Amino acid sequence: MTPFQILLLLGVCISWAFHLIVIKTTVDLVPPLTYVAFRMPILALLLSPLLRWHPGQMHRVFMGGLCFAGLNYLFMFSGFRLTTASVGAVVLESYVVVATILSVVFLKETVGWKRGSGIAAALIGVLIIATGDSEATGSRNLPLGATLIFLAACCEATGAIFVKKIGGIKPLAMLAWFTVVGTFVTVPAALVFDTDHFAWTSSPDLPQILAAMFYSVFVASLIAHPTYYYLLQRVPLSVIAPSGLLITFFAVIMGVLLLGEPVTLRLLMGAGLVVAGVGVVLVRSNPPERRQVATSASFKGDET
Repeated sequence: MTPFQILLLLGVCISWAFHLIVIKTTVDLVPPLTYVAFRMPILALLLSPLLRWHPGQMHRVFMGGLCFAGLNYLFMFSGFRLTTASVGAVVLESYVVVATILSVVFLKETVGWKRGSGIAAALIGVLIIATGDSEATGSRNLPLGATLIFLAACCEATGAIFVKKIGGIKPLAMLAWFTVVGTFVTVPAALVFDTDHFAWTSSPDLPQILAAMFYSVFVASLIAHPTYYYLLQRVPLSVIAPSGLLITFFAVIMGVLLLGEPVTLRLLMGAGLVVAGVGVVLVRSNPPERRQVATSASFKGDET
């Protein structure tokens, strides 16, 4: 990678890590499903010029959208409201492990003992974190929050399987369809499970909420994703893939420094196992094209 490409990749990782901080602070001010339900149609409208019908591919596109921009966000944003940004960032890394497991089941990949050990270590790490004490970490309900975020990671991993089978559609065009599907999933969910959907518009925190919405739509989605796709076209995926761990690293640091989140021994132990396990899975996922299933969910349309 050239120095310019390294700077771009660091910028993408930092912007997505900070987006997790933005999510955490915003879902404490706005019901999480309501926030997603307002954000998703804005993205869909902005990306609507890219919408094209792709015969023979749309069933996979719709399933990818359901997983990436629908169920993923319902679980993830709800989970972040119940736990901390640090915990959420670490648990989200389990998507690599789940994607690898699904690739074995549905894509007939093989997993050696080293990758198998990495998968086991990461899952044990998630379990250690999820069974921690809510009060010690500053969470409202750590077990439930971590479980919801893990389910979000499972949705991302499932979406990666469908995306892997899609051909001939540019990433931003795919993202446009994902936001449309996400709108039809998140808006009804917000109407059913949330109340006072417009109460935030009269809140004293309205400027912060609008700033968060702007960041989510324009920085995290419309700037960061095209930048990442630009890098994907010029840098081998095998080089970029491990950088996903930087998002977790930066998010934990930001959670501690910006939000004052506590770092417990249990979180450090669990995070160490998750990061080590995910690292083993990524390093052992050769050839590079095989690694795509385990990594494409990380940079999907978020995020997420």
